Parts: sequence; C-alpha cells; structure tokens
Amino acid sequence: MSKPRSDYDASQKLIRVYPSFDSPKTLVPREELNAMGAILQAGKDEQGREVEAIRYVFDSAESAEYNQQALSFMKFQTYVDQGDGERPVEGEGPEFAVREDFGIDD
Repeated sequence: MSKPRSDYDASQKLIRVYPSFDSPKTLVPREELNAMGAILQAGKDEQGREVEAIRYVFDSAESAEYNQQALSFMKFQTYVDQGDGERPVEGEGPEFAVREDFGIDD
C-alpha cells in the first residue's frame, strides 16, 4: 500500500482519505485508523482545522466493501469513486458484538 493521499474540505469540515491497495482485500492499517480516529475525536487535525467527519474514498468497490464495517465501527464514512463521482457504500454497521467476539463474559 502506498501512503494514502488526503485532502480537507473546509465547507464540510471533512477529511477525505484516498487509500490505494495492490489487493482489493486489504484492510486500512490499524495505525492509520487509530490516528484518524484521534483526529475525529479531538475535532481538529494537525493544522488546527475543525474536523467533523472522515471519509475514506476507494477507487475499487471491492476494497470499499471489504473495509466498510471496520470504518463504520470507527465512525468514518466509506465511499467509492471509480471516475464517476463519489457515492456512499451501502452497508450495515459492524456485524459483531464486542463482548462475545473477544470471549468476554458478563
């Protein structure tokens, strides 16, 4: 994976991230998710600009769908743009219950 490019949309207070993968079944690295999550939680990026949303824009529908649940869990938007404009990836929230999936009993 190459370093993803990103841009800031001041009108929407939105950071767009454009990841690029060699294989469509590649997850966005955890370190990147954590860093972007910290920005969203703080409400500001490194330059001090207000951030209300993070949008991952994939050039492959398969990559977007593969990453959608993890990004949804982080409260990030998942979009695909194959040259015809950005459109949201339809999907549910994460399909797991954290306690049971990690072997945590009540």
